[in-house]
Amino acid sequence: MAVQPYWGDLHNHNSVGLFHYSKGSLERTIEIARSHLDFFAFTGHSYWHDMPEMPNDGHLRWQEGFDYHTEMWPNVQEAIAAANRDGEFVAFPGYEWHSAEFGDRSVLFPEDNSELLHAEHIDELTEFARKRGAMLIPHHVGYRSGLPGRGANWDSIDESVSPLLEIFSEHGGAERDRGPWPYVRHTNGPRTTRNTWQHALAMGKRLGCMCSTDDHFGYPGAYGEGLTGVYASEHTRAAIWEALWARRTIGVTGDRIELAFTLNGEPVGSELPPTSWRHIEVEVSGWDDVAMVEVLRNNRVIHRYFPEDHADLDAPFNAPVKCRVEFGWGPWTALGIPRVADWEMLLRVDGGTMRRYMPCFQSGPMDEERRNRVLEFDEEHCRWESYTSREGCFAETPTNAVVFEIEGGPDTTVMLDLESPARRSWSWTLAELMESSAVQFTGDYPCESLLVHRLVPQAMSTALFALDDDRDTADFYYVRVTQTNGHMAWSSPIWLGRPRGRLPHGGGA
Repeated sequence: MAVQPYWGDLHNHNSVGLFHYSKGSLERTIEIARSHLDFFAFTGHSYWHDMPEMPNDGHLRWQEGFDYHTEMWPNVQEAIAAANRDGEFVAFPGYEWHSAEFGDRSVLFPEDNSELLHAEHIDELTEFARKRGAMLIPHHVGYRSGLPGRGANWDSIDESVSPLLEIFSEHGGAERDRGPWPYVRHTNGPRTTRNTWQHALAMGKRLGCMCSTDDHFGYPGAYGEGLTGVYASEHTRAAIWEALWARRTIGVTGDRIELAFTLNGEPVGSELPPTSWRHIEVEVSGWDDVAMVEVLRNNRVIHRYFPEDHADLDAPFNAPVKCRVEFGWGPWTALGIPRVADWEMLLRVDGGTMRRYMPCFQSGPMDEERRNRVLEFDEEHCRWESYTSREGCFAETPTNAVVFEIEGGPDTTVMLDLESPARRSWSWTLAELMESSAVQFTGDYPCESLLVHRLVPQAMSTALFALDDDRDTADFYYVRVTQTNGHMAWSSPIWLGRPRGRLPHGGGA
């Protein structure tokens, strides 16, 4: 079956739910999702069966939000059904169920006219999902179980309705306890070893990986908060749903790193019969220098591939290069002049071709009216609008970016026209950008600025290798990718043989 990657976000929020906490209208959420994603699900906060009393009657605010979500549920379903257009954009109905005892779940449905259930126990929710063909996805699992952490309860996770685990979101990363992306943004506390994905896999759980934003500013697909890549046969709700159940998924932190991993020709998510011959093939296509690709068996690294050890950089323009245009920065907030900068930019290429682009638009500052979006794109030019601010930015990163894949030679010229917040124009040859990045300012100090990053040759943004592993045991394998800019990707595992009980944890791999 021929498949290709589609990118989406299956866990995000807006004011339909906890309106004291989450922001933005449903209409804005859908518009943003359609502008830069292939699929999404809006998962409003719906119910918390064992919610504790909170200081200053905070629990009453949660209950107000739940009541509002119940009131709006018919409108949500209608809007999601209207947004779904096979071949153009896929939208799934869904909502979030909270539980201190069992951990939170995103409840996703394959069809419209789905039921809103305020379940009082995970067994009730699981049976409901099974009867309706729904999917339950545990998330922010890395917190300690119970209150106040509200992390994973592995005994309550039934893989027959939960084929996937959300291992990264704006909460942080839960692949392992000693990896990057710690849990630091919420009151639930830090992550713990026993509630990581690696620990669940070591227990014998067969859970594929995915990443979602869990964004609370009505911005599905927000850069740096998590995305899921799905390898599906076509761009339809049915095909993407089938791929999710089959665990043909990869998760990324931000950059849409394409990661193909097969074992004996079978794709990620597969369960294979026992065999001692294991031929592994890995192909990676990133949007920055790929620092390292790791193959893990039973949570331990068995192979590391470093593209720089294999890259031929003598002819960098024999293949397309990546050109990242990043913009923002602006006045230091302590100067007392916080502001939002509105950007309109045009990138043109002379003597070359723009093949594709990747948007890197973050969620903050929250603004109901402003938009980050590409307005025009073809082989010769791209026009986009955006907005940035130090105040209200995500993770203290006051920038947005667009990355382009450009085919050309050393004399190919890249021309950047800035129409807002000031009128400026610059140009560089690809040879110049291959040698050095370029920094420009929009005016006098203190002002906004932009950075055209040093080009990334294809030899450094890609990896292609194979290896064999001979064993007679039941094992699982997955692949982890790290770019030099810090962004990461993970594949769902491939399992061989019958489960053999608890494996060594290997959490520090």
